[in-house]
Amino acid sequence: MKHINKLIIGSGISSFVYFKSNFKKFKIFSNDIKKVFKSNNFYEYDSIGGNSNIWGGYINFKRHKKFLKNKKYKNFFNQNLFKISKIFNDKSKLSNTYCFTDKNDEIFRLKKSYFENKLTIKKVKKINILKKNLQIITSDNKKFFSNKIVLCIGNLNLIKLMHESNWINSNDIISFDDGSCNYVLNIFTNSKLNYYIPMPLKFIIEKLLFNKSKSYKSTSDTFILQKFSNFATNYKLKCKNIMKMDKNKIRYFLSNHIANLKINNIPVRKFIKKKSKKIDVYCSGTVRTYLPGPVIQDLIFDILNNR
Repeated sequence: MKHINKLIIGSGISSFVYFKSNFKKFKIFSNDIKKVFKSNNFYEYDSIGGNSNIWGGYINFKRHKKFLKNKKYKNFFNQNLFKISKIFNDKSKLSNTYCFTDKNDEIFRLKKSYFENKLTIKKVKKINILKKNLQIITSDNKKFFSNKIVLCIGNLNLIKLMHESNWINSNDIISFDDGSCNYVLNIFTNSKLNYYIPMPLKFIIEKLLFNKSKSYKSTSDTFILQKFSNFATNYKLKCKNIMKMDKNKIRYFLSNHIANLKINNIPVRKFIKKKSKKIDVYCSGTVRTYLPGPVIQDLIFDILNNR
């Protein structure tokens, strides 16, 4: 049984931000089955990069500028790990939406190489909390020990892991905040009630054929938009209902930004800390307030200021 001093589980944007924030001594375990799992409001791409490699790293530029006043946040972006590029030009009423791009000016997608040979493809099935350390059991039934684990997995995989680890049971209540999301025509917009992300017809076709787009060109407007409601609904579901999964559920690439994830009315980060102080967690569910549209800037802020 191998001992890993410090371990990050997951390889999405949360994992990348944590790893690049002067924590490069961590090893990383990630699944890479390139499969989408769906259940109720949850929708997760279980592979390197996670959902960010589907949605394309959108960012709310006004919130980003506000967070730049924070020293930790500013220092992180000063590393120039990615560029922040316009999608709409300044003449557009929707110019607040930007996206991350790489050195080739393509939409930023996470790759295994970005984790500097620290990433190993392994699916973590269960975590046992022992007196002196933490025991990790992988899907191939191999066992590892660690002194510190950072969970950077999606909300659905987090719930699955907690259930398999016997931290929660089938009748525990999982609650979260989420807003509605759908497609609308540009003529039917109301920026006071909703947040909009561009969805040019070309990119809809690209997403249907290839699951993602390579790049966006700055435009004044697009005919079709993805609409996120400014108002959230609080959902409460039994764990066993979430575990059923919705294999046939069709989502048409509508993303949800679940926030304020709780277990029996206890915030998920606090709930896990009660289990062990050696485990941290970062995902959209640890962001306390629902945000319409891009949530990456708030997730980065949360990681840098709560690690």
